[in-house]
Formats: sequence, structure tokens, C-alpha cells
Amino acid sequence: MSTTDDVLAALEHVVTGVPGVAELYRARPTVTSAVQAVRGLTTGGTSARVVVDGDVLRVVIGTDGVRPAPDVACDVHDVVLDAAAEHGLPLSRVDVRVARVG
Repeated sequence: MSTTDDVLAALEHVVTGVPGVAELYRARPTVTSAVQAVRGLTTGGTSARVVVDGDVLRVVIGTDGVRPAPDVACDVHDVVLDAAAEHGLPLSRVDVRVARVG
């Protein structure tokens, strides 16, 4: 597992730990992240569910319906931004999409 894979795995872990997150879905890949995913398949790596495109992180979640989805999305944004900074991953933006509520 590469360092990038380690960071993405750590980011996935913090997302799934946010109260109200029921599921973490694979974010839609861009050309760059799709190429990286294919390379990961050929080298035996796994494809991350969060996608980093340059300095933008994309996260797609499903919520449990107990907490309001906008509150959960804001919490995901905050913890991911903090975790990325802790791992030395500079981000200009974190896009959190709620794909399912409840």
C-alpha cells in the first residue's frame, strides 16, 4: 500500500466514524482518478472510495436519517479537512455529496 493509499484509507476511516454516516460510496472518478484506480487493480491495490483530484477531495455518503443530512455533511467536511491536514495532504476544497438519506 502506498503512502497515498494510506492517506485515503485514513480519510475513509474518519468519514465512516462521523455520527450519522451510514455508508461511504465510491465517488465518481475523473480521468485522473480512474487511471489511478486501474493502476491499483493491476498492482493488487484497492480502489479508494474517496477521490482526490489535484487539491480537491470528493466524498459521497449515505446518512442514517437520524441527524439532518446537511449537519452530517458539514461534519464530514470538517473532519476530512482536519485529517487531510494532519497527513500533509493540502486541499483547497472538500466536496461532500449526500447520495442517500435514511
